[in-house]
Amino acid sequence: MNIYHYNINALKSQFSAADRSGEMENQMKRKFVQIAALGLAATLLLASGGGKASAAPASTSDRIIRVGLHHDGAYGTGSVEGLNLLNEVGSGFRFGYYDGASRFVELGATGQTAISVVETVNACYGIYGGYSSYHTEITTNVAVGEFHLQLPGAYGTFMEAQAAASAYRGGFPAYIGGTFYARVGNYTTRDGAVAAQNDLAAQGVLTEIKGTSSYGVNAVATGTNNILFQYDDLGQGTGLGVEPVQTGAEKCTTWSKSKLYNGGFRFERIGGGKMTVVNIVSFEEYIEGVIATEMSNSWPVEALKAQAVAARSYAVTLGTSTHSSTHFDICNGPHCQAYDGQTNAGSNTRAAVEQTAGLGVFYNGKPAQSFYYSSNGGASESVSNVWGSNQSLYPYLAGKADPYEPTLNLNNTWERTFSSSELISRVLSGKNVSAPIVSAEITAYTDVGNPLLITFTDSAGKNFSVSGRSVYGNLGLPSFRFGFAGGGGTGQPAPSAPSGSVSVNGSTTVNGPAGLYAIDGNGTITALGSDVYVITDSGTSQLGQGQNPGQSGGQWSGSMTAVNGSLTFAGRGWGHNIGLSQFGAKAMAEQGYNYQQILQFYYTGITVGYV
Repeated sequence: MNIYHYNINALKSQFSAADRSGEMENQMKRKFVQIAALGLAATLLLASGGGKASAAPASTSDRIIRVGLHHDGAYGTGSVEGLNLLNEVGSGFRFGYYDGASRFVELGATGQTAISVVETVNACYGIYGGYSSYHTEITTNVAVGEFHLQLPGAYGTFMEAQAAASAYRGGFPAYIGGTFYARVGNYTTRDGAVAAQNDLAAQGVLTEIKGTSSYGVNAVATGTNNILFQYDDLGQGTGLGVEPVQTGAEKCTTWSKSKLYNGGFRFERIGGGKMTVVNIVSFEEYIEGVIATEMSNSWPVEALKAQAVAARSYAVTLGTSTHSSTHFDICNGPHCQAYDGQTNAGSNTRAAVEQTAGLGVFYNGKPAQSFYYSSNGGASESVSNVWGSNQSLYPYLAGKADPYEPTLNLNNTWERTFSSSELISRVLSGKNVSAPIVSAEITAYTDVGNPLLITFTDSAGKNFSVSGRSVYGNLGLPSFRFGFAGGGGTGQPAPSAPSGSVSVNGSTTVNGPAGLYAIDGNGTITALGSDVYVITDSGTSQLGQGQNPGQSGGQWSGSMTAVNGSLTFAGRGWGHNIGLSQFGAKAMAEQGYNYQQILQFYYTGITVGYV
């Protein structure tokens, strides 16, 4: 199945305010409970429900992960011809490669603190596509040419090759297919190389004109055509490894494209194409980069801790096969987990990672696929309803009304309009629709009030029913919590508007079962689900009995007649609604819940353990 979650920055850009009288008959099942306390019980244990996780810490501090930053493919942002690196803390960069265990093997180093890695083709330094680096599509006065002069013989080390090359202007060491050579100059044409070759020959120096294969890369001093090192693995798949040199106590980081990264980088021209750039970084530093990107350092630490734990188990369960063709483990976009390195990290994100080091989400003793998203609009959803997955395989990804996220009063409503022809081609393809669509209606809802089945009607009076997940996925709607424009309501939708509320200990009003626990005669604490009744002074009240968002009082309708040949879908939230709501986690943390309680609310029956 295609699995997506949405970068929280997309939501943050829209929502600045966010950081901103008697016994009933047996017509329905009742649960009469003794309310022990409001909120998640303080005695709640990590081991309650879902089986045991690993008992002892398993170190993730030494684990390395390969994060794709620039790459081709269905979910890539595109490979690059040139990329700048800046080491402001240390004193230059080391050159080498990464072995099969992602260990760095050093070949040589430079004291230059600003370098660029460029394909071994004719490339000029300048602005292209809004980025200043080396590009083949532009012509400027700073050009790195693809022809070079190679001095006789081979060398055993980087230093030896560098020493031989430094006797000539524009000389540099090269590592071609595992052997060091000394090369001189770079020329954009063979004629230019021939002229330079003749000049050296007149001085008694014999050279050979060389290029590189389509797998070669140059490390140059940024903004110049001064080659510092040339590397060509001749298609063996190692790529050039670059790591910053650390000279002081301060942790060394590298700037690239206005983003700050720990660890090192691998530049590989897979299949002889443009450069695929991978950040080779420790697992825990990666997790901090994820939570600093997916959330905000200004958010409560307990929310960040919940995100850190979810991000770890998600990365573990994702495995390494998704991006194996591009030679890394996980990408830096919403297809996997959003990751901008340490750019937005701070004291809170650091504390969240340190205080949950190595912890992930478990179900029945195995790491859980801990999906998350920005905002659910009032209810999470079961994975079977959104992606058609077998719910029995993911019991912890079950939908439930969310009383926490709505307390933030996020301005996260949205509308999307589609013409009849778009609906027919994208949603009703294969249904033999021969007339324009004139209306649509949600004809079945999920347990939490999201569209389970939608029926479209054409002008000939024929009906065509499709699943809500098909509409959501094929139209690319922002959230699974949606209906149609025209509900007429002024407040937020009421997915769990209570038909009754009760007072606990004479003071606190409880509107729904979320966060409540019952204690049985044996002292066992059990989380309350839906369909909960309590006995009050005035009789019996049901907690959390609500209505579908399409019913009166919501911001959208359960049906719509086409306007000017189009239907407008309206909804609330941002993301697929499966698992953890990031804004919901923020709301819970602001209300005093800890990260375990947050995770156990959004992932049913899970434990927290060492991955």
